[in-house]
Amino acid sequence: MNIRNRLWLVFSLLFILVCLGLYGFIVKTYEERVLAGQREISITQGQAVVEQLSGTYPRFPERTEGYLSFYSDRLDARLLVLDYQKKVRFDSFEKFTPGTHLSLTILEKGGELPRTEFVPTTNYGYVQYTLFPLGNETPASSFLLMIKDVNVLYEDIRSFQYLMMAVMALAIMVFFLLSFWLAAWFSRPIHDIVRHLQGITPQKRTFTMEYNRKDEIQHLVRAIRQMVDQLNQYELRQRQFISASSHELKTPLTTMQLICENLEHVREDPGQFREFTQDLLVQTDKMKKVVEDLLHINRMWDRPLNLDYITGGEIRNHIEKQFQRVLDSRGLFFRFTIDADAHFEADWELFFHGVDNLVANAIRYSSENKEIHIGVQKDGDTGESLLFVCDEGIGIAEEDRPYIFEPFYRSKQAMDWDREGTGLGLVIVKLMADRHGGKLELESSVGKGTCVRLKFGNKIVTQRQLL
Repeated sequence: MNIRNRLWLVFSLLFILVCLGLYGFIVKTYEERVLAGQREISITQGQAVVEQLSGTYPRFPERTEGYLSFYSDRLDARLLVLDYQKKVRFDSFEKFTPGTHLSLTILEKGGELPRTEFVPTTNYGYVQYTLFPLGNETPASSFLLMIKDVNVLYEDIRSFQYLMMAVMALAIMVFFLLSFWLAAWFSRPIHDIVRHLQGITPQKRTFTMEYNRKDEIQHLVRAIRQMVDQLNQYELRQRQFISASSHELKTPLTTMQLICENLEHVREDPGQFREFTQDLLVQTDKMKKVVEDLLHINRMWDRPLNLDYITGGEIRNHIEKQFQRVLDSRGLFFRFTIDADAHFEADWELFFHGVDNLVANAIRYSSENKEIHIGVQKDGDTGESLLFVCDEGIGIAEEDRPYIFEPFYRSKQAMDWDREGTGLGLVIVKLMADRHGGKLELESSVGKGTCVRLKFGNKIVTQRQLL
């Protein structure tokens, strides 16, 4: 069963249940009010008869019988006078002989008088019994029993029931049609989403559905559109990555092939042979570095995060241990700005691999006697921890900045300065930041240096890890 029919069924069943409950409540309330009105009328009428009989019974039997006959005709009711044993003394219809015992529920019940009850009978339909005390004795020594035919009253109640059934049936039919339209209206966006998704193919991956109502469906449409866009970007980057990596690997392989083809021709010349073998080692090391970085990027995506508490002091100690010798040999120096309460919740290996690439880039593209400023700070307002690495090196041109995090991308200025890079260092940095839910910011000016900032919110776990 599709969603439209399921919604239609649910709406209809809910409305039917509401209608049944409403029908029962209205009919019961109407019946109670009708019977309560009849009860008040009967008690009022009976009290008037009791007042007349109080002065005649039991001293004047003829007058009592006359009053009973008169009020019986006037009220269209049967009136009976009962003694203290609740046996018949007088009957306005003159059918019960004096001393007749009546088996009626109202006579057997105790409680305050007057009281009344409505009883369904086999021969006469619905009958109302109302019992009154005669005289002022306590307990009463005689009683007046008034019997009324109330079939007309119950016919009115049944007519009202039939009317309400017709109204409810009509309402259910109308809502049955309306609920079908409502179900179709609610489910139409889902059908549209499915139809647009079915139009997505490997050759045409676009989601063009527009949805303007501000509800959960709009969030779903935006999420699907974002997912499709990310898939397209992923595919584009994958193609670019394959193309770039193929090119980067092809160049050293071609060079290595040429060297190997010419080795036998320079074997007799030790100088050229040594130069060829050194070039071969250089190309091998370059290709090895590219392959290692590619494998590391792939492992970064697949491995789960193992979050550790990393302090600013540990970051400083790691950087000094890894790079101080290289720094001294290049004539550069570090300047650290470390906040005591700044720390990161991060995967130790991935985090320091990214940090190492940032510091290595800063050293690689800085000239002698320049400063590399490294800082670890904490934002008191947002709770984010900030790591920045700023150098005074060659900088990055404005036209190169949009592509600087693309795999194997290197600006012309960077290649002129140092040809040993692979173009994967900043890719690894960005991937490390993305895995930790961090933000990566870059500021640079040609000839003045580059500053890269990493902002992490503590205790962030990526969706990939949760899966």
